[in-house]
Amino acid sequence: MEIKFANGFFDSIQRIINRQRWYWQAWDFFRYDLVQGIKNIFFFWKVIWQYRSWDSSYQMKILSRSLEPLAHTLEHYGNEVDEPRLKKVAAIKRAIEILNRQSNEDYIELAERELGYKVNLNYGITGDGEPKKVTEKNHKLFDLSHELEDKEWKELWKIFEGQEHTHYIMLLDKAKSENPKTDTEEVWNKWFNGNGMKYWWY
Repeated sequence: MEIKFANGFFDSIQRIINRQRWYWQAWDFFRYDLVQGIKNIFFFWKVIWQYRSWDSSYQMKILSRSLEPLAHTLEHYGNEVDEPRLKKVAAIKRAIEILNRQSNEDYIELAERELGYKVNLNYGITGDGEPKKVTEKNHKLFDLSHELEDKEWKELWKIFEGQEHTHYIMLLDKAKSENPKTDTEEVWNKWFNGNGMKYWWY
């Protein structure tokens, strides 16, 4: 049997080859890369300007900033169906919230809100003459702030890591064994929680 290729196939190959020529690459640079690069400079300007290499809070600020347009675009222009898409948006926004709190070290304030009182600093940094009751309350605040910080740090990496897909397969197999007509999409939507940075796209 003789195999023939349509002219359109060779035309497409030729266009791909032509696209690699220097003048097309120059066009792409000025039309797309340069424009996007300038946009990126303005978008990241503040966090880049403030960046210092010795403190992890600056890395977290850059990461947090980079997730903001992803959350916005996925929420308002994403092509995915609503249920899993909005779960991704919620997970991204939660990651941004944690990154901002970690980089700003806001856990004392968070502990104060949870316990309903503020750190008593009336006795200075050394705490000379500080009543035992004040010391105990301050220690309780500091301990809770460290606990909350550690808890959210672990939560952040669970959000980035995502779920174990084998758990979904097990859940689906169980549902199918109980009801062969089980809707696969329904099982997925029930299992999926929006986590998994590698799959945050639109």
